[in-house]
Amino acid sequence: MKLNYKIFVFSLILILTSSFFFLYTTVNAKEEQGIAVPIIMYHSILKSKTGTYIVSPDKLEEDLKYISEKGYTTITMTDLIEYVYNDVKLPEKPIIITFDDGYYNNYIYLVPLLEKYDMKAVISIVGEYTDRFSDVNEVNANYGHLRWVDVNILIPEGRVEFQNHSYNLHSNNNGRKGSMKKRGESLEEYAKILKEDLGKLQKEFQDNCYYTPNTYTYPFGAVSYAATDILKEMGFKASLSCKSGMNYITKDPEGLYLLKRYNREGSYSTEKFFKKILD
Repeated sequence: MKLNYKIFVFSLILILTSSFFFLYTTVNAKEEQGIAVPIIMYHSILKSKTGTYIVSPDKLEEDLKYISEKGYTTITMTDLIEYVYNDVKLPEKPIIITFDDGYYNNYIYLVPLLEKYDMKAVISIVGEYTDRFSDVNEVNANYGHLRWVDVNILIPEGRVEFQNHSYNLHSNNNGRKGSMKKRGESLEEYAKILKEDLGKLQKEFQDNCYYTPNTYTYPFGAVSYAATDILKEMGFKASLSCKSGMNYITKDPEGLYLLKRYNREGSYSTEKFFKKILD
């Protein structure tokens, strides 16, 4: 009887030890692989038409509802950065919704939906556009861009996080596509241009909003790998590309640069677009 009891105890200890080891190795394996974080890229929201970079308000609402029903929780770039640098916990199924260029229609159509579905989004503005529409104080959902007064209203509400999409590099002028390094341009020349342009928008955020973006969003997704070290020097903790794919986030800060995003083309149904990403 005593022998059977000892065998039972030994077996129990062996089972518990094996279970703990399995759980420990499984958790470690997941940490090494990284947390899957899909990032969706939107631009303009229009009732009149859809396209490669345009969705309708109704389709956007279908998207947000679909994301919610699949159990995903929207987070910001700061949430992601805090996870990597300070071990701040992320939700079980995180997702980031981004909007490039800072169209005024984001304010009209996106913000009410964020409130309705208790979500957050990231908007990356082009400084020159925001300055222009602030100067003329014009609001138009079809072609306008967010003004500084709009940015100041949205920041405290906590639904929208703003990021840097360059001050005036959202163009294809003089042989430069977006913020790419031009052919034949020295690294010193390139660093000077990048620091002046991105730094100007950073300063305008500070002057107008007492706020500092922590992420750079590449115009057109036009990337020069030389830019990453410059961005780090400027204090940016992350960058967003336009390359399609899933992100697997570990505790390595390098993984926060050139994050991938899925472009939301307005011609696809919600289910067709998201099924390959979230299911």
